[in-house]
Amino acid sequence: MAALSLDKHNLEALLADRRINIDQKFEDRTALFLLFEEINSENAESTFDCIKLLLRYGANINETNATSVSPIAKLVENGNEAWRKDILVYCLENYTVNVDLRQQQARNAIKKNYPDIRLLSMTEVMVEVLKDKLVNNTEDDFLKAYKEYNRQNPANVLPIEKWAELLSDAVSQGKLKAAQKLVEKQIVDGKYNGEPKLPSGLLVTCCNRGNVPMLEWLLKIIPDHEVALINEESPLSLLVKQIDVSKDKNKCPFFKSMQILLDDPRIEVDKVDTKKCTALHYAVKFKIEHAQELLLAKGAYIGGSDLFGDSTISDMDSFMLERHLDSCVTSNKRKTSDEDYEVKISLTNFIPPAYKPNYTKTDEPLPYEDEMQPIVQMAKSSNMKRLLRHPVISTILLQKWLKLVRFFYFNLVMCTIFSCSFTVYVVFCYGRDDVPFKVFAHIVSIVGWIYLVFRELIQFLLNRRFYIRSLDNYLEVSLILTSGAVLLWDFDDQTRRVVSSCVILLCAVEFTLLVGTLPFLSISTHMVMLKTVSRNFLKCLVLYSIILLAFALSFYTLFRPTGSAQDDGDDDQFNQFGEVPLALVKIVVMFTGEFEAANIKFQQSSLSYVIFTLFLFFVSIVLFNLINGLAVSDTAAIKAESEIISIMQKVFLINKYENALKQSTFIKCVDQHLKRYFSWNSLQLFSSVNMLEAVAVKPNKNNAMFISIKKPVNLHEANEKVEDGQLLERTPNCFAECCTMTSRNDMGGKVVKYAQEILKSRQENVESIEYRMSRMEQHMESMVNEQKELNKLLKSFATTIRNPK
Repeated sequence: MAALSLDKHNLEALLADRRINIDQKFEDRTALFLLFEEINSENAESTFDCIKLLLRYGANINETNATSVSPIAKLVENGNEAWRKDILVYCLENYTVNVDLRQQQARNAIKKNYPDIRLLSMTEVMVEVLKDKLVNNTEDDFLKAYKEYNRQNPANVLPIEKWAELLSDAVSQGKLKAAQKLVEKQIVDGKYNGEPKLPSGLLVTCCNRGNVPMLEWLLKIIPDHEVALINEESPLSLLVKQIDVSKDKNKCPFFKSMQILLDDPRIEVDKVDTKKCTALHYAVKFKIEHAQELLLAKGAYIGGSDLFGDSTISDMDSFMLERHLDSCVTSNKRKTSDEDYEVKISLTNFIPPAYKPNYTKTDEPLPYEDEMQPIVQMAKSSNMKRLLRHPVISTILLQKWLKLVRFFYFNLVMCTIFSCSFTVYVVFCYGRDDVPFKVFAHIVSIVGWIYLVFRELIQFLLNRRFYIRSLDNYLEVSLILTSGAVLLWDFDDQTRRVVSSCVILLCAVEFTLLVGTLPFLSISTHMVMLKTVSRNFLKCLVLYSIILLAFALSFYTLFRPTGSAQDDGDDDQFNQFGEVPLALVKIVVMFTGEFEAANIKFQQSSLSYVIFTLFLFFVSIVLFNLINGLAVSDTAAIKAESEIISIMQKVFLINKYENALKQSTFIKCVDQHLKRYFSWNSLQLFSSVNMLEAVAVKPNKNNAMFISIKKPVNLHEANEKVEDGQLLERTPNCFAECCTMTSRNDMGGKVVKYAQEILKSRQENVESIEYRMSRMEQHMESMVNEQKELNKLLKSFATTIRNPK
C-alpha cells in the first residue's frame, strides 16, 4: 500500500522499521514488482524515486511473480520510451540484473527496444535462476543449475524461504529428482531429519495433481511423528472429490493415491474438512462405490454428519453397506465341528474417530461421542432398517443392552410397585378409614412417588433440552403432580372422585408406555401397533372431523326440540340433539354404529330422511370402514416387520439413555465422586484407552463371547509401524457369560446363526463363476504389474552392460 501510494516519504517511513520484510509478496508480487507494474508516463518520476528507495534498502530486482516474469521484463516489454531507458540503465549499472529469466524474456525485449544497450552474459547462478529453471525448463536443466549454484556458493545454503519455495514448486511440477536433490542433505536413514522442517502443503499438492510417485516418496521420507503434516487439509477428501466415476479405478491416479495413503498407519481416515465432511461422506455424496468400499475396508466411521446436519450413512447404498458388513464377519479358518471354531465380528466401522489414535483434537465439542448415531439413522431409514438384524449391528446392541439392562429393569420394578400400590390405594383406601391395609398401601405409594420425583429430577438434570422436547415427560410430570396431590392432601367427595379417576388413567397410561418399551418381540410390536393406529386415526379424523361437525350442526338444527318439548328428560335431550355439545357427542356415538334411530323424530321434516341417509352412507359406511381399513393395513404391515420393529424399539431405548448420559454436565460434575459405582460413559463400548475392536463367539462352547480390545498406539510418539492385531487382547465378556436371561440367550443364538449363514454363503460364492472371474482379473493385473517391473530391471541391466563404468 505504501508503494502504490507513489509517495517516497510514506515508503521511507515504513522502511525505517527493521521488522519489515521488503520482499514480502502480495498476490505473488513484491512491492518493487508492483511499482514496475504500475509505472507509466504520468507517474514515471515519482515511481522512479520509490524504485530507487526500495533498491537502496535491499529489494530484490530479480524477484519474479507467479508466472516467472521479472520486474525488468515488465518494464521493457511495454514500450521503448526514454524514461523507461533511464530506469533500465540505472538498474543495470547499479545492481545485478538477470535478464535471462523465462527463456531470456527480458534480454530479447531489450535487444528489440534498446539495441544500443550492451548486455553481458550471466555466469552467476542466483536463486531466481533456479526457480526459473525449475518452472520453465526441464528437470535436467534445473539439476545442472543447482549443481553450479552449489559450486559457486560452497559455504552458503539456500535461504529457508527460497528453499521451501523451490521444494513446493518441484512437488507442484511433479519433478521428483529435483525434489530429492533439494532434500538429500537432510535425509538420515531414509527419513527427513534436519532443519528447516518440511513445508506444509506438499501432500495436498500431490493429491490435487494425482502425482503417485511423488506421494509415495513423500510418505517414505516424512518422519513417523509428523502426523499433522500428513493429515493437513484432509487429503483423502481432496482425492475423493477428484475421482471420475466413469473412469476405470485401476487407471485413476487419485484412487491409486487413496490406496497409498490408506496403507499408511499415520493417515486419519475420518479427517474432516471445513464443511465437517469426511472422505467417506464425499464418496457417498458423489456415489463413488469403489471409494466407499476402500474407505470402509480401512475402518472409516460410518456415522457423523456434516456442517448442515446431513449424516454420512443416510445416503449410502444399503446393499453395498450390507456387503461390507458381511465382510466384517469372519472365522478362524477351523472346521465348524471343532471346539475352538470361532466366529469373529469386527466393529471397526463403528469406532468414533475421537477414540482413534490419529484423531486431530479440536476446541469444538466432539461430534462423534454418540456411538448409537449410525444405528439410529439405520432405524429411521426405510431402506436400511433391515440391516438392524445383521450380526454386526446386533452385537453392538447386545453389548449395550447388557450394560443398560440392570438400570432398565430396576426402573420397571419400581414403577410396577408404584402403579399397583397407588391404584389399590386410590380405588380401595382413598377417603376411607376402615380399610386394614390403607397405611401399608399409602407408605408404599409414597416411596414409589418419591422415586418418580427423584427419577424425573435426574432426567431433567441429565439433559434439559431432550427432556423438554419429549411429550412422555409431560405425562410423567402430570402423573407426579396429580398423584402427589392425592397422597398428600384430602379433598371433598366430588373433587376426590374427579382427581382419582384422572390419576388412575394417567397411572395406567404411564405404566402401559413403560411396559411397551420392553424389547421383547410381542410386547414392543403391540405397542407400536397401538401408537401407529392411534396416530393415523387422529390424522384422518382431523380432516374428516369437518364432515362430522357439519352433520352434528345439521342434526341439531333439524331435530332439536322446540317449545315445551325442551323440558323432557336428559335421555330425550341427548337423543334429540337438544344442545350443540350433546349433538357433537351424539354424532360421535352414531359414528361408531350406535344410532338409536327409533328416538329420532323424522316426522318433523321430510328432508330429515335424506340427511340421515347421507350420514349413513358417508359416515357409517364409507368413513368408518375407511378408518378400519387403515388400521388393518397398518397392523398387517407392523406384524410383517415385527422382528425389525422390536430391534428398532431397543435402538431408540438405548439411544435415549445414552444421549442423556453423554450430554449431561451434571453427571460429569459428580463423576469424580461416583466413578466407582456409576460413570457418565458407563454405556460406552469404545474409549481412547481400550478400544473394542471385535467380538468373538464360539458356537460350540455355548456361544461363549470374547471381547477383542486393541490398545491404540500414539503415532505422534511411536517410531515403528505397528502390525495389525499386534496389540490385540482378548478378555471374556463377563456380562454375556454371567447373564442367564432368556432374551439374551435367544438373541445370541440368532446372531450366531445369522453370522454362520453369512460365512456359508461366502464359501459357496467362492465356487461361483463371478467370483472366479474377479479372481482371474486380479491375477492378470498382478501379472501385468510384475511384467512391467521385470521390463524395467532388464532395461537397467542392459544399460549397465553397455556402460560398465
